[in-house]
Amino acid sequence: MDYKLRIQQLENELAEAKNRIKELESSTSRESSNTNYKALIEFNQMEKSVLDFIHCPLLILDQDLKVVFANNKYQQAFGKENEDPKGKNLFEIDNNQWEVLQSQKVLEPLISSATDSIHQEIKFEKTGTTNFLSLNAHLISLDDADKGYILLSIEDNTEKRKAELKLEDSEQKYKELVHSSNSLMAILSGPDMIIETANKSIKKVWGKGNNVEGRSLFEVLPEIKKQGMPELFRNVYKTGEPYIAKERPIKHEKNGKLILRYFDFIYQPQRNSRGEIEGVSVIANDVTQQALLNKKIRKSEREFRHLVNFMPHKIGATDPKGFATFYNKSWLDYTGKTLEEMLSEHWDMLIHPSEREEVVSQVQEMLKTGNPLELELRIKDKNGDYKWHLARTTPIIDEDGEITSWLTSSTEIQKLKEEEERKEGFLKLVSHELKTPVTSIKGYVQLLLSIMAKEKTDIENMPVKPYLNRIESQVDRLIRLISEMLDLSRIEQNEMELQLTTFDLNKQVEDIVEDLTYTNTDIQIEIEHECECKVMADRDRIGQVIINFVNNALKYSPDSNRVEIKVFREDENNVAVSVRDFGIGIDEKEQQQIFKRFYRISGNNDETYAGFGIGLYLSNEIIERHNGRIFVNSTLGEGSEFTFTLPLNQN
Repeated sequence: MDYKLRIQQLENELAEAKNRIKELESSTSRESSNTNYKALIEFNQMEKSVLDFIHCPLLILDQDLKVVFANNKYQQAFGKENEDPKGKNLFEIDNNQWEVLQSQKVLEPLISSATDSIHQEIKFEKTGTTNFLSLNAHLISLDDADKGYILLSIEDNTEKRKAELKLEDSEQKYKELVHSSNSLMAILSGPDMIIETANKSIKKVWGKGNNVEGRSLFEVLPEIKKQGMPELFRNVYKTGEPYIAKERPIKHEKNGKLILRYFDFIYQPQRNSRGEIEGVSVIANDVTQQALLNKKIRKSEREFRHLVNFMPHKIGATDPKGFATFYNKSWLDYTGKTLEEMLSEHWDMLIHPSEREEVVSQVQEMLKTGNPLELELRIKDKNGDYKWHLARTTPIIDEDGEITSWLTSSTEIQKLKEEEERKEGFLKLVSHELKTPVTSIKGYVQLLLSIMAKEKTDIENMPVKPYLNRIESQVDRLIRLISEMLDLSRIEQNEMELQLTTFDLNKQVEDIVEDLTYTNTDIQIEIEHECECKVMADRDRIGQVIINFVNNALKYSPDSNRVEIKVFREDENNVAVSVRDFGIGIDEKEQQQIFKRFYRISGNNDETYAGFGIGLYLSNEIIERHNGRIFVNSTLGEGSEFTFTLPLNQN
């Protein structure tokens, strides 16, 4: 309620009381003095009732600031029980709590008649808390009184004031948040989208200066009208449904030129306390750089898809956990399925059942280690036939070293596999067919040599025996080659079986060296036994590996017939045999290739060294089947050292 109005009402009530007194005085001529006295008492009671009825604390003071009257509301709010402030100085009542008025000289203008009313808010400290009091003082002059009075009304505005301060703080924080934010923010009011608030960030993007408040958005930015923006704002204002956009292109005019930029934004309806829509708020972010980058990425993705769809290879992609995300056209043509069908099915269902478990195991290991994977497997086509493929999978790694996806290329090698099978079948057939006549030749040579040894005839004077020995040596070499080709076929068919027995490894090495030196008297083989041990292994297969190592050492040492063999402990669980030569050596880049099938060392004199590249491949397979390992150390021009290991407690 307006305090001036309240005081005016109070003055009107007092004026009515005065008129009533005058009426009583005029009636004294007709009534007795007892009657007049009774009327005065009634008036005083009425006057007190009126003042007590006023809802705010009220004091009436004389010009000496002594309390003439204090209503009930005052007593309830500020007074103390059983203490009547009447007749006491204002600054002395109620524990001197009103001294603040004296110190601030609040009432002096009334006392000096400089003004007839005062309206002021004062800060009032009471029992350790701060209160805010609204003070209204008014000078009252009575017609028949010698002096005036001061009507003082007091209202506690503490809660109201605290709420106002809290609201001011909230508004200040809101303004600071809006205006200091890097996000583009504006509040528009009414259907015409009048700019009520716009922060610095959005003004900078608009480029229309700082004085935009109070104007319509479409007046400030007329260029957005043709871009469909007014309809968006008005639809939000009309329906109350927010509008959200990602990387929306919008052109703003700057210096007479339209500048294209991209924005993420939300248009949100602004409602009052009654839920009525009063305007629209704008929160946006300039994402031009991100949008342009995303456009390049999308373009790159399109080009990538066109490229991989053009390729004959089957290209697929997965997420970091191995779930398929893409198959190219070659995959779809091969399987006869749509991309959606391929993505909905697990990739391992296309693999031949006999290989599925092993392939899944290797893929899981790949995902765990992050290493690339290469393997051969059979994949089902649209006719239900399984065809051989060579699959290579490699990780795609981001700048932080994290795997973001896996890329797989699968190439059909069915015809190569069929050709391999034909070659292996041919080799197996030829080997079996050659073995019988070659064995017969060797038998006849040995028979002739034995006859010559028994018969003392002139034939000994003929140069026949050396040639027969050479024939036997070459036949042995041919038999070994045939055996290797048969072993190769057995390995490919997984038919090689080991005959495990316990034997003295040192003794076997010595026996092999003795046989080799018997047929090759010009070679020098040195044996070093660093340990004595027995092993459980296939004696013939281990002997085959040792002979292969020695023959290779002699073959690739044209200027040296010296070979060193050493038997030693690699560690407490494994024994090793090494064969060292002093020949041409092996280039580092070829050292990991020489154990592959049909691989031969290249070089300027490659035609000098005979062989099919089978021996080391077979040796590697034999040692691996014994749970051992095989490796080489070599330096070009200085020779090579081949080593294999065997476990001592072979299971």
